[in-house]
Amino acid sequence: MVTIKDGKPWIRLSWAILKWSTLIGLLLGFVPSALSMLSGNTISINGTAIAGWSGVWSVTLACGLGGFLFGVICALVFRAIAIASGR
Repeated sequence: MVTIKDGKPWIRLSWAILKWSTLIGLLLGFVPSALSMLSGNTISINGTAIAGWSGVWSVTLACGLGGFLFGVICALVFRAIAIASGR
């Protein structure tokens, strides 16, 4: 049961979820791939070897995009709750 009568807290929460899920996705992409590259491994995406920092940035971009899409879905859910709590 929703007890908040105003939708503004839900909208603020949706922006926070979008921001933090994108940042966490970027970190989850960058840190492991950078450590993997520094230890001498080659990053492989679908059987294609991508050496060096371009591999790190491609993994970072892919994980950041995944985090952003997850945040968009959560933001839409919280905005739907905001609309429902306004009625």
